[in-house]
Amino acid sequence: MHRIYHPRTIIKSVIIYAILILGAVVMTFPFYYMFVTSLKESAYIFSFPPQLIPNPPTLQNYATVWQRADFSRYFINTVTITVPAVLLNVLLSTLTAYGFARYDFPFKETFFSLLIATLSVPGLLLVIPQFDIISRIRWLMDNKITLVLTGGIGGIAFNAFFLRGFFESIPIEYEESAEIDGANAWQRFLHIAFPQSLPAVGALTIMSFLGIWDDYFWPSLILTSKKNWTLPIGIMTFKGEHSVQWNLLFAGTMISLAPVLIIYVVFQKYFIQSVSEGGLKL
Repeated sequence: MHRIYHPRTIIKSVIIYAILILGAVVMTFPFYYMFVTSLKESAYIFSFPPQLIPNPPTLQNYATVWQRADFSRYFINTVTITVPAVLLNVLLSTLTAYGFARYDFPFKETFFSLLIATLSVPGLLLVIPQFDIISRIRWLMDNKITLVLTGGIGGIAFNAFFLRGFFESIPIEYEESAEIDGANAWQRFLHIAFPQSLPAVGALTIMSFLGIWDDYFWPSLILTSKKNWTLPIGIMTFKGEHSVQWNLLFAGTMISLAPVLIIYVVFQKYFIQSVSEGGLKL
């Protein structure tokens, strides 16, 4: 049996899809233009009318920034900081949220309320005292381990608030049954609670990765030597040195964006699932 659609419904759907497509084009066009510019030779950057498809395309810009501008070193530095920091952040956040969701201890809700209250403090207010403490311990300055530790513990308050609802939504009977079978607390968390919270953990991984990978301000304070610079620092410095070479600058920016896009594609299904299931299950 064929479903008959009312003309008003069809028109409404067409208008909605047209608006969504227009919004998608507006949002993605700057990224597309940046990408095609990164494939152009210098002589074609300001040609009129502008080339929306580079002719001829070239990858020489990527080779130039990767080798001559030392972006290979910046990329490796950023990866060695971001990957362990994200893993540490996800581990600490999930354990904190799981502890508040599953265990009863004195002043539990008071501690959780104090943890949430820290969200009202702007992060910039903490920069000066944090930098003052770190600068007094000399080996922490210009050390990538410092960024791994600060990135690993950053945002735990929000992450715990975000994940606690997911853990509480998991039927406790599963864990009680596993406990009867001899599973300890770590095994119950690792084999029962954690797999069922993957949509939320996937969304958390994306947010954590973006925050640490794209961070410029805090690494620029800690990392003083060029050999330890991350991609955001390298791009800003490169912009100052080559402000008119947009093809090289955009090539460096695309190198920085590539891992972000890969992470999003890998964890996209978890992110969408967490949103479709209600985001915060409180």
